[in-house]
Amino acid sequence: MKEYGAYLFDMDNTIVDSSKGYEKAFRAAFKEYGIPYDHSRYGEYIRTPLEKTFAKHHDAAPCKFRDFYSIFAATYDRTHMDSVALFPDAAECIAALARSGKSLGVVSNSNTRYIIDILSDLGIRDLFGSLVGLDRVPTPKPDPAPVLLCMRELGAEPSDAVMIGDSGADVAAGCSAGADTVLVVRDGARVAECSPTYRVSDLAIVSERPFAQDRSV
Repeated sequence: MKEYGAYLFDMDNTIVDSSKGYEKAFRAAFKEYGIPYDHSRYGEYIRTPLEKTFAKHHDAAPCKFRDFYSIFAATYDRTHMDSVALFPDAAECIAALARSGKSLGVVSNSNTRYIIDILSDLGIRDLFGSLVGLDRVPTPKPDPAPVLLCMRELGAEPSDAVMIGDSGADVAAGCSAGADTVLVVRDGARVAECSPTYRVSDLAIVSERPFAQDRSV
């Protein structure tokens, strides 16, 4: 794989398994509005903007969605630290990049406070020079704004940066910001059509070189 000066990571389902907390939040909000929850579709739920998921089952009246979101957020606020864990391949990758003196950042559609809580609890907060959550930008991924902000804070040029994530939104945001991209496909998950620079099933590969472009999982 090409060597970069800056590595920007999505958080949930890319470096961190936070599925238990999110599942509790989805179940609570769905139940309140009579939306059936299907565990097998968790990957779809986590990669789809919450407003779009809600709109599939209810009219998109802002007041209804605000109530739905408040239930989701309150539940997640109570449960987001439940059994959260760093993926082993992510731990290996991040440690290797940090030892090499690379600049590391997190670009997530979660609130920045959650990012700080989780990374601090995992003992890796200090390895990241920039943490960009949805509350720090006017528009979240797939808009490039969060990626551009993270690169500015790391002092990185797009040509020397790579955005790493598990969704089409991560790839779109990175591409629009002018950076290369890595799509992480875990456990054969279905991901919306996109064109990343690299496609991997194990993040440890990201810190290895050489690596053929457009490698398949």
